[in-house]
Amino acid sequence: MQGMALALQHSSLPIVVQSDSSMALAAMTGDSLSRSAYGHLVAEIRLHLEAREFVPSKIKREQNRVAHRLALYSRTESTTVVWLGRSPPCIEELVPFDCNPMHME
Repeated sequence: MQGMALALQHSSLPIVVQSDSSMALAAMTGDSLSRSAYGHLVAEIRLHLEAREFVPSKIKREQNRVAHRLALYSRTESTTVVWLGRSPPCIEELVPFDCNPMHME
């Protein structure tokens, strides 16, 4: 949630959410998980998405290495960190491989 709030604060561009989970993307656009254990998280994400144009994007699992490494970093370091203007050292080598170009109309 913090990442989405920061994106809304620091940019006026549409919010592009890339995920390797079709179910997660569908939950953000429909109400498929509204009664699940994650319903409150989905509702909070939707609240953020009301403020800006939202572009859901399905990517392959192999294109999601940066997110996986950052989640691992958060678990092993027991911390939440924000890096503005540059990527953290733990993902520098993965960023070029996970760069998923978007063509906005």
